[in-house]
Amino acid sequence: MTRTNPATDVTKSSRLVPMDLIGDGLVVLDAQGTVTEVNQAALNLLNLTDMVDTALLDVLRAADSLEDLANALDAARQTEVGLRLAGGRSLIAKLRKQPTDSHISMILLQDVGAFDHARDRAFGARRDETLRFLTSKRTRPDFATQRRLCDSFNRVLTQGELAIRQGARVMISGESGVGKSEIARFLHLSQANALDPYVVVNCASGSAETPLDVMLFGRQESEGRRQPGMLEMAEGGSLFLDEVAEIPMSVQARLLWMLEDGRGPRGAVDGAPAGMPPRPANVRIISATNRNLTQAVREGKFRADLYFRLAVVTLNVPPLRDMAPLISHLTDRFLQSVNQRRTQPLVFPDRLREILADYSFPGNIRELLNIVQRVSVFVEAGEDIDTILADLLAPIDVPGSEGQDDFRFGATLDLKSEVRKFERALIDKAIRVHGSKRKAAIALGTTIGTVVRKTAEGSAESQD
Repeated sequence: MTRTNPATDVTKSSRLVPMDLIGDGLVVLDAQGTVTEVNQAALNLLNLTDMVDTALLDVLRAADSLEDLANALDAARQTEVGLRLAGGRSLIAKLRKQPTDSHISMILLQDVGAFDHARDRAFGARRDETLRFLTSKRTRPDFATQRRLCDSFNRVLTQGELAIRQGARVMISGESGVGKSEIARFLHLSQANALDPYVVVNCASGSAETPLDVMLFGRQESEGRRQPGMLEMAEGGSLFLDEVAEIPMSVQARLLWMLEDGRGPRGAVDGAPAGMPPRPANVRIISATNRNLTQAVREGKFRADLYFRLAVVTLNVPPLRDMAPLISHLTDRFLQSVNQRRTQPLVFPDRLREILADYSFPGNIRELLNIVQRVSVFVEAGEDIDTILADLLAPIDVPGSEGQDDFRFGATLDLKSEVRKFERALIDKAIRVHGSKRKAAIALGTTIGTVVRKTAEGSAESQD
């Protein structure tokens, strides 16, 4: 339904068609950037029930890449801007001026994913376009749904939101692939406005050409010019230090000095290390690690004083195996993105979903993403599901294990997966010895239904 502000309704007579007949989202703004009209499509795209009489930049404060749109509104010029909302949806915002009134702007919102899908259906995607992986166009997580599905994950995000709101530095800890970078971005967006910078530093990415200390603190160049560091670039926003355990001890000392009085006066300070810029006055610090930093402190590999300044609040993100309700949700999210790039939708059979639900994912969310991508490739290549499952869970020989037992461990040494394979191998052996599944069930002390189900699952995997 179209919402209208009667006091500013100057466009109704000039519109050729009602706003709700337009398939894309449409937002009308006054000269101050306040929403005066909006159609239902725009509300659906932004997941809102109303936005009339609200400043557009306040509505979109959690979106990425909003600076260009804000500048265009200020300059009253036409432009097109890509926006990525906090929930992961990507939009194209087209700013246009109302021909009958130069003080009124209109913004057309288009869903990028829906546009890609419609284009592929209309023109047919070439085969080389159907296999563009998710890594080339990142799928942002739907944290709202994940919080509803998993209480432990909701607690992590809630603690993080409270910490950021109170100005405390946050350390995100968890195994590789659990989504620490996405959580850091979420925490930034929970408090940032549309124009606040978000600067990411991978602390393991320093090189001879650009050492980590130069990346963080900048350096003095010729002719009195100075190259700013990422800490300075994050002023007024958030600095995310990823893989913080990899910071060299020499850089740890300089970072400690920068953080000792982060809200103190700017300018030169007595005792500052050589070449250091002024201390930042207003930077949120979020860091992340997949290592045990307290152990690194005990071993003398990480400064205790720096650890306590960075880890005011520590968020321990559970591994995916401990958040089982998210497995099906994430699988569907990745499938949805894959299917936007396929001519024929990929559908996971129930038996593959059951295997994933029983798998402990040593590589966590990143591994699940890889599995979805691999299945997409195999299906595109014409492989049947049995071959796909056998490849996904194919065992390998561990050097030095010969002669110990007639059993081989999988590549990941994953407990659930290995127990499953051992169980199936035992059932197969009982069937061979006793000659039938019914007799094997009696010998194993289980039901015939269990044996039939597990042998059906086992036929999809390579056997030892």
